[in-house]
Amino acid sequence: MTSQIIVNNNLIAFDQFGAGDSTVIFLHGWRSQKEVWGQVINQVIKLSSYQVYAIDLPGFGGSPVPKTVWGVGDYAEMVKGFIEKLGLSNVIIVGHSFGGRVEIKLAAKYPQLISRLILVDAAGFVTNSPRKAFFRFLAKIVSPFFRFSFTGGLRKKIYQFIGAEDYLATPELQKTFVSVVNEDLSEDMKKIVCPTLIIYGENDVDTPVEFGKQMQLKIKNSKLKILSNAGHFSFLDQPEEFVKIFKEFV
Repeated sequence: MTSQIIVNNNLIAFDQFGAGDSTVIFLHGWRSQKEVWGQVINQVIKLSSYQVYAIDLPGFGGSPVPKTVWGVGDYAEMVKGFIEKLGLSNVIIVGHSFGGRVEIKLAAKYPQLISRLILVDAAGFVTNSPRKAFFRFLAKIVSPFFRFSFTGGLRKKIYQFIGAEDYLATPELQKTFVSVVNEDLSEDMKKIVCPTLIIYGENDVDTPVEFGKQMQLKIKNSKLKILSNAGHFSFLDQPEEFVKIFKEFV
């Protein structure tokens, strides 16, 4: 059953499962919501005495869109407020994609709050390949042309190519999306001190395995696991293997 709590003047929807001395918090990716973790959570709560929380980040699921433009740091502050308001301890945070960005920022700024970190197909780098830069320029110079209805297909293809489908699909969060994806978290990764598990699907094209390898080099106390036959949602493609790796780590 979904509960609600006010954190830093924001209404946050969350689900709670199980009971125990250790806490696991699951953070979803962009355009997703807390229910995406359902299959994994059902297995995790069988492993041991964990109290598990799955949060709808502001702007997704049951948590309203923030009233101002947010950056990664704002989302991290919200999770910090959630942990403190509920008095949680021995916290393990699991974040997928955009949720990984949030936990990187949180663990870097507030290391005392986190006991272990699990980054799942996490984002956190800013990439600017020449080819993508060209298409961004192309999209900009032809933007006046996009106002005509018959150009919708072309516009969609260009934005899809430059990886901006998330931008188009969340119009109420477009400025927040731009703020989030334009922040490189490389320096934050270097500040992480807690044990960190990095999990990537070998076929992930949204956040490729190369991201995971770079993160492993930047995060001192970390190890990388690559799931075979899995894409960007590796925990859904290989749930049993994901939970097995989770169990070994925690």
